[in-house]
Amino acid sequence: MKASLALALSHKAELIIMDEPTSGLDPVVRREILDILYDLMQDEHKTIFFSSHITTDLDRIADYITFIHKGKLIFSEDVHSLAENYAIIKGETNLLDQDVEKELVGVRKTHTGFEGLTSNSQKARLLFGDSVLFERPSLDDIMYFTGKGSIHG
Repeated sequence: MKASLALALSHKAELIIMDEPTSGLDPVVRREILDILYDLMQDEHKTIFFSSHITTDLDRIADYITFIHKGKLIFSEDVHSLAENYAIIKGETNLLDQDVEKELVGVRKTHTGFEGLTSNSQKARLLFGDSVLFERPSLDDIMYFTGKGSIHG
C-alpha cells in the first residue's frame, strides 16, 4: 500500500481517489497511511476522496462525511456539523411515544430503557430536558441508527 501511495503521489495529483485505502492493514501501517493522507490534506490545493467502512479512519482525518446507505444519499456534512447536530439519547422507555419517536433517527428499546439518535440535538434537549442522558455519538453510532431505524431488543 505504501508503494502504491508513493507512486500515486509522485504525479503531484490535486485529486486523489481511494477505495478502502487502509483495509487489511495492521494498526501501525494504517496509522502511518492516515498520517501521510492527513499531511497531504493540509495543502489547500489537494483533495482526497476515499471510501471506507473503517469509521475510526474517517473520525481521525475526514473534514466531510458523506453517508450512502442502500444507494441513497443519507447526508453529506462537515464533521463539525455532525458533532453539533447529532446526539445519542438514553432514557426510560416511558418517555417515548409515537410523536417523540418521529423526532429520532433511530431508536433501540430494551427492557431497561431506550437509546436513540437525534439529528437535532437542540430540539431534543428542549423536548427531553434533564430526564435523559445525552452523549456525543461516534460515526459508528450515527451510521448504525440511521441504517437500522427502530430496533427492539
